[in-house]
Amino acid sequence: MKLYDSVGPNPRIVRMFMAEKGMEMPKQTVDLRKGENREAEHLKRNPHGQMPTLELDDGSYLSEITAICEYLEEKRPNPPLIGATPEERAECRMWTRRIDLNICEPLANGFRFGEGLNFSRSASSVRPRPRPA
Repeated sequence: MKLYDSVGPNPRIVRMFMAEKGMEMPKQTVDLRKGENREAEHLKRNPHGQMPTLELDDGSYLSEITAICEYLEEKRPNPPLIGATPEERAECRMWTRRIDLNICEPLANGFRFGEGLNFSRSASSVRPRPRPA
């Protein structure tokens, strides 16, 4: 496996998850400020240009932090970080979803459509309307 890594909160979550699991793997840094995540080479790995992306041993790719962390949990179940029983895993997924929808998404959109608008202008398919003068 190989982790395509970058700055930012999402790759950091995967790195922290790996550290808690005691997992090591090769990493390749993708420079977001230079736009490497929007270049053809990375878009083959992740058509959305998002970070991080995990290359699996069979050459396929996973993106999205929850999917990556759940995959790593299944590859190395001990110590269990997502839960050891169906009930524990369900509760973990419930809280993950609540945090994503009610905290992370509003924060990211606030940055994306505010201070970060110029940085992500080429990546955004939805744009806010200009404010009336």
